[in-house]
Amino acid sequence: MKLSNIILEDFGGYTKFKSQSQKLEAELRNTYNREDIHVKIGQYHERDRGFGKVDIDTREELAPSEYNNMKNYIEAKGYEITGGANFADDDGDRYYNPTIKFEFDIQ
Repeated sequence: MKLSNIILEDFGGYTKFKSQSQKLEAELRNTYNREDIHVKIGQYHERDRGFGKVDIDTREELAPSEYNNMKNYIEAKGYEITGGANFADDDGDRYYNPTIKFEFDIQ
């Protein structure tokens, strides 16, 4: 295999799901009136299962009701919530922000 093929290979399937992640990101931004929401969606290697992560780039925790509403919104879109945390911290070495992790079946 050529080195260029290895470098350019889409290991997580992020390119395949780019439009899907952009659509969900736009919906979340519009629904919650926040420009600090970022969505990344990919696929497990050689499996019919996808995964995703919503990052909210804020230096503080979200209101619990807003965080739970986001999780419910994502679930209503057909995704299965698998993790995440409403936690933000700057420990001096790394910045942490609220996240929501999810999975879904690929048809």
